[in-house]
Parts: sequence; C-alpha cells; structure tokens
Amino acid sequence: MTSITRLAAALSLVLASSAIAFAAERTATLEVENISCVTCAPIVKRTLARLPGVSRVAVVEGSGTATATVTFDAARTDVAALVQATANAGFPSRAVE
Repeated sequence: MTSITRLAAALSLVLASSAIAFAAERTATLEVENISCVTCAPIVKRTLARLPGVSRVAVVEGSGTATATVTFDAARTDVAALVQATANAGFPSRAVE
C-alpha cells in the first residue's frame, strides 16, 4: 500500500467518523415548571449541562416556567434523560415540538 493510498484511507475514516458524530447531534426544547426565583433558571441550565453528551443549553425564563433548548449527542443521552434530570432537580419538564 502506498503512502498516498494509506493517507486516503485514513482521511476517509476520519470523514466518516465526523459524519456519524455530526448526525447524532440533536436539539430538544423543554418546557420547565417551578421557575419561581432568579436562581431557578441557572440551576436548570447547570443540571442539563452536566449530562453526558450535552453540548449547549439555553434557558429563557417565562412567568413561572422556562424554555430550555438543549443540544446533545443522541448516542450519549436522550430527551427522557433530559426530562428526568430536571425533575430530579425539582423542576418538572416536558418536551415540546
């Protein structure tokens, strides 16, 4: 195998791995309840950000609720785990479309 052939094979493997990783990224929106003070939204954000596979979290407060937009690796976590994490922190949530 020539060095060019090996380089091409290695590059193909890297590109295939990148495509698989990129394809697994998902975004979910959660409606979060019990947001009653200025510390609630940051707690929700920190709770979600600590989950394996979560890469981004944005939380926008509303009137007693918040909307959390979470980007995550679907191979490492799922929406059910996001909902469970907020519930465990005292902030029940549900996925919205």
